[in-house]
Amino acid sequence: MSVTALHRRYKVSTDAIYRHQRAHLPPQLRAKLLAGPDTAIDIDRLKETESQSLLANLIALRHRLFASMDVAEEAGDSSMAARVAGQIHKNLELTGRLLGDLATGTTITNVTVLPQYVHLRVELVRALAPFPEARQAVAAVLHTVEHDAAETMVRQPFAVPA
Repeated sequence: MSVTALHRRYKVSTDAIYRHQRAHLPPQLRAKLLAGPDTAIDIDRLKETESQSLLANLIALRHRLFASMDVAEEAGDSSMAARVAGQIHKNLELTGRLLGDLATGTTITNVTVLPQYVHLRVELVRALAPFPEARQAVAAVLHTVEHDAAETMVRQPFAVPA
């Protein structure tokens, strides 16, 4: 840590920090600090331990955030509750990214919102132009399927359709 950071954190004068450094740091430790970090580090091992530490800290922080949410709700402070809810959301999002995909069942993707589906739909209806009755029947089916998918997303955004 820099002397300035130590000064701010512990409210100790920079002179006192320098005096402590001269009087109490052995030469070997001073040399190691000046040389910088050890470059013979097992990166994979470091990533694993840091990920575990990050996850543990995210969980601990989330517990504190939920406690803050309780306090905000008990006090009737909707502004504070909204800010805390935003931080909880960020915490959960980061935890999810750290852990990767947490889905344990089937993942359903609503293809009706994909650009490829829209392109396929346009081309299919266009190809049926010479056959007006078939075109109208296919367009009606597509409309029904898209409407049902939209209704399902509105009613149950995370539900798996039957």
